Amino acid sequence: MYLLIRYPDGIIVETLVLAQTGNRMRVAAAGFPDIMELSRSGGQWFTESRQPVEFDFAMGGAAAGEIDSIAIPARLTMTAGQEAFGL
Repeated sequence: MYLLIRYPDGIIVETLVLAQTGNRMRVAAAGFPDIMELSRSGGQWFTESRQPVEFDFAMGGAAAGEIDSIAIPARLTMTAGQEAFGL
């Protein structure tokens, strides 16, 4: 799933969700060398450094300049999720 993460200072980062369980999510973020892990406490999501973030989702058809699709090999996605969550 393609997801936009919005930081409190207004910065928006494009990400791809690799794995998600109830209160944890691992994402690959554009411009970041490592996988990011987010956690939920109550109704708020946080980065590993406890910075609160909000999510925006791309809905409908792609407009000019938007990504039409993102393809990640199923084996890579499954491996990342299994490792992150001990599956």
